[in-house]
Amino acid sequence: MDLNGLIWTKNIRPSASDGWAYQSIPTIEPNLKIFALHWKNLEHKDERGAKAPQEGELIILRQYGKVTHIVQMLNNQLYPDNSYGDEFNIYRLVQVVWMTDNWDHSPKNDEVFDCAITFPRFGKAIKLENIQAFQERWGQGGLAFQQHVQSVLNIH
Repeated sequence: MDLNGLIWTKNIRPSASDGWAYQSIPTIEPNLKIFALHWKNLEHKDERGAKAPQEGELIILRQYGKVTHIVQMLNNQLYPDNSYGDEFNIYRLVQVVWMTDNWDHSPKNDEVFDCAITFPRFGKAIKLENIQAFQERWGQGGLAFQQHVQSVLNIH
C-alpha cells in the first residue's frame, strides 16, 4: 500500500463521553468507506486548520493515546454541518485507508511513531515534520517512517 502522503496526524474524540470516534463509520459511501471527518470551528475562526491537509494527503487519526485510523483527504472542500452543535461544525470528506480491527488493543501512539510524542489534545491536524520528537526520530518522515507504519499496523 502506498503511504506516500502520510504527513499529518489529528486527535479525534467521540461525540459521546464514552466509546470511540468513527468506530462505526457514518459512511457517505459504505463500500468505499468514505465519511465526514469533523473539525472544531468555534465561532468560524478555525477553518484554516481544516483546510491545511490537501487532497490525496494521509492523516493518522489518534484517540485515547492510540492510533485507530489512517484516512486520505478526498478533496479540498470544507462542508458545513451543525448536527454536532456549534463546536464541530465543519467537515472534510475522507476515505479510510486503514482502521483498527481490535478497538481494545489498537496500537499505541509510541509504537506507531516509534518515539514518545506529547500530542496536544486539540483536534487540529498537525504536520508530522513540525513535531520535534518526530523530526529527531524520522527527520521529515519519508519511506522509512512509511515502512515502519506499514509493519506496525500490518498493512499490505
